[in-house]
Amino acid sequence: MKNIKNQNIENNQYIQTLIDNFPFMVWLKDVNSRILVANTAYANMVGVHSSTELIGKTDFDFFPPDLAQEYVDGDKKAMLSTTPSAVTVPIKNAEGEYYWIESYKSSVIVDGKVVGSLGYARDVTESIQKENEYKSIVENSSNCIAKYNRDCERIFLNKANSSFYEVDSTSLIGKTPSQYPGGTSAKALEKSIQEVFQNGENQHVAFKLTTKHGKHKIMHTVLTPEFNAIHEVQAVIAIGQDMTQSYENLDRIHHLAYFDSITKLPNRISLLEVLEQCIKKSHRSGCSFAFLMLDLDGFKAVNDLLGHSEGDLLLYEMARRIERSVRPTDTVARLGGDEFAIVLSDVKDPKNAGGVAKKVLESIKQPILIRGTELFISASIGIVICPDHSSDVSDIVKYSDIAMYKAKKQGRNNYQYYSADLSQTTIERIDIERSLRTALQNDEFLLHYQPQVNLETDKIVGVEALLRWNRNHNEMIPPNRFISIAEDSGLIVEIGEWIMQTAFKDAVRWNTGCKDPISVAINLSSRQFIHNNLLNSIKHLLKKTHCNPAWITLEITESLLLNDSLHIRKTLKSLDNLGFRISLDDFGTGYSALSYLNKFPVSEIKIDQSFVQGIADNNDHRLIVQAIISMAKSLGKELVAEGVEKAEQAKFLESCDCKVVQGYFYSKPKPFDEIDMQASWAPAVHENKAI
Repeated sequence: MKNIKNQNIENNQYIQTLIDNFPFMVWLKDVNSRILVANTAYANMVGVHSSTELIGKTDFDFFPPDLAQEYVDGDKKAMLSTTPSAVTVPIKNAEGEYYWIESYKSSVIVDGKVVGSLGYARDVTESIQKENEYKSIVENSSNCIAKYNRDCERIFLNKANSSFYEVDSTSLIGKTPSQYPGGTSAKALEKSIQEVFQNGENQHVAFKLTTKHGKHKIMHTVLTPEFNAIHEVQAVIAIGQDMTQSYENLDRIHHLAYFDSITKLPNRISLLEVLEQCIKKSHRSGCSFAFLMLDLDGFKAVNDLLGHSEGDLLLYEMARRIERSVRPTDTVARLGGDEFAIVLSDVKDPKNAGGVAKKVLESIKQPILIRGTELFISASIGIVICPDHSSDVSDIVKYSDIAMYKAKKQGRNNYQYYSADLSQTTIERIDIERSLRTALQNDEFLLHYQPQVNLETDKIVGVEALLRWNRNHNEMIPPNRFISIAEDSGLIVEIGEWIMQTAFKDAVRWNTGCKDPISVAINLSSRQFIHNNLLNSIKHLLKKTHCNPAWITLEITESLLLNDSLHIRKTLKSLDNLGFRISLDDFGTGYSALSYLNKFPVSEIKIDQSFVQGIADNNDHRLIVQAIISMAKSLGKELVAEGVEKAEQAKFLESCDCKVVQGYFYSKPKPFDEIDMQASWAPAVHENKAI
């Protein structure tokens, strides 16, 4: 009997040792949830020294009442069940810290009777924290995350996924992509999911969706396999990124790059691509097409009169009128400014292009009401037939431009075909005018200054501002090739304003703080006087540049004074009152009359170089120069002789008491930085030949 008892004690010790070595809590309770047996892990958790101290105690002895009641209820549930029950519940240890345990309980049956409950629990705090973190990341991720089973049904999706589809998650869970939302793109997605199940490899899919509200969306999705223990694909995880905004931004950028923001028409870049396509098609099929260049006549005047916002409205309306005048298969584009282009596809007869041009001109010339102002606009059109005239994009544009300017020269509101027999002079003139129109905005102009030297002191007393044009920044165009064209086209008004602003600035640089300031001479065109804003423009530039009018000489020609208009007289008088010096340029070459010098506020006379250069060998020229000098002195006018290229000329002028001269004998026109105001300008130390 004693041996049996000792053996039972020994067995109990073995069992205790066994359960004490479990890393998790183990216990045995009676039907009243009193502890019969527990291990060291349990004792450590509740804060007692030995598991024997647990015997006969209940959960209420160690835990807060609410938790204790939950554990006791779990015991009762386990004793009533025929299968083990598992729960994950919070627990509070001896230090007062809460953590999570995963508890498994089952009933203890002896001789068919339930005598208690058996349980064990393990710390799953770290696992739950990681799981919660994972859930939080997935749920709050901006990426669209979904999980698919082998039937391609959604078994999980996060909030971002529901937001992308713009429906509640219940509309998506349990459904395949082909079931919802359906369509070609959804079927392609479903096929890719099936392929991942088959080959276990990632797939990249661009999924397109049209929501129930009609919005178009796109998602870039990566499909990733989820493997089980034997490396079979048990599910597919889809991680997608809503790229709708990115694509919309790309579309917006593309639209800005290829379309005009004012007229909503294709722009120059887009047009050139269309031209390239038409040329390729022409080579393949042998069919012809036409290219029409259109320029609105007088648009700048409307812009100046009404302002740029009204000008933009006019351009928009003109674009719509042109579009209505052509076929849907044709292309209308805005090249910039007031220039449009039309590409007519499949032109069987060149005359048909003229018919379209007539229709466009008729539409454009109809009156248009812009914010209460009725306007009448016309246009000039140049037509190139391709490939008859050319199959080169740059030539096509150039030839249409030439033909368009030919239309302008023939009275505007008409169209002209390009023809190869246009004279080289005409082509060059049109080309110059076309280039001039963009020269200012491309910063192609510059000023050179030719010194005016006092013969008595050999010092500079003034300079004449002379315009130079570096076309496309790689070709110097002589003034005699473009000044008259700028005059005829009216571009001289804008160019003249740039000249004044630049010369005013340079005058300030030269004269600020200078004891003996020099005068900067600027040539004014007759066109600038006809332009009613000349006086206001000059006043604005004076204020803008802080230039002193006394530093500026304004040169006018005799032809201007022939008009003898009240407007010109008032303008000159106002300029004189402001402090400008008025100089009569090229005196003696036109209709010189003393009455001009008395009627207009002229302070200075410039002797034309044609007389100065003939002094050495032409007695008549010497007499004319002497007469001009004598007349000027008797009237109290100052004198400048231009075109001095030889020592004999300078010597003669000095002997006639003409003290100020300019010409290549002293200096060619130079940029601002190359003129030394402090140096002696005796001819012996300066170049005497034009370069």
